[in-house]
Amino acid sequence: MSFSQMLSRLENALHQADKNNSNISVRGVDWHLEHSLKIITAICKTVRNSKPEEFKPNFNIGKYYVLWTNRIPLGKARSPKPFNNLEAIDHSSLPKRLEEAQKSLSLLDSLHPKQHFQHPLFGDLNLAQSKKFIHIHTAHHLDIIEKIINAS
Repeated sequence: MSFSQMLSRLENALHQADKNNSNISVRGVDWHLEHSLKIITAICKTVRNSKPEEFKPNFNIGKYYVLWTNRIPLGKARSPKPFNNLEAIDHSSLPKRLEEAQKSLSLLDSLHPKQHFQHPLFGDLNLAQSKKFIHIHTAHHLDIIEKIINAS
């Protein structure tokens, strides 16, 4: 799935941001949308601002499991505090967040391969790994979003 297809799926879910289903997720569609868009923008910004010479490759079994299987196991990870909004989601801010994510992703193609993002559990992810992680993370939340919408 390309970044544009991924963003299109997120955009299609915007009009159903008010849906919830506690049998599928404690959080509603709105939370998963906001979280996914915030993560995309934050990772892109971090990669853009990183210095290639500071990249430290590392082996981490969790990182390679996620990157190799292209999936995040359900219920195994916890969102870092800045990306785990516990307050009500402002639905009117979601289209702007989508636009920011689109712009952020479009800037990745011009970066150095060793520009990176430091994941809190996996350590440094180079540009290619960062892009792949964005795909995996977003697909994970899109699956949850679509399960909530389809169950409603």
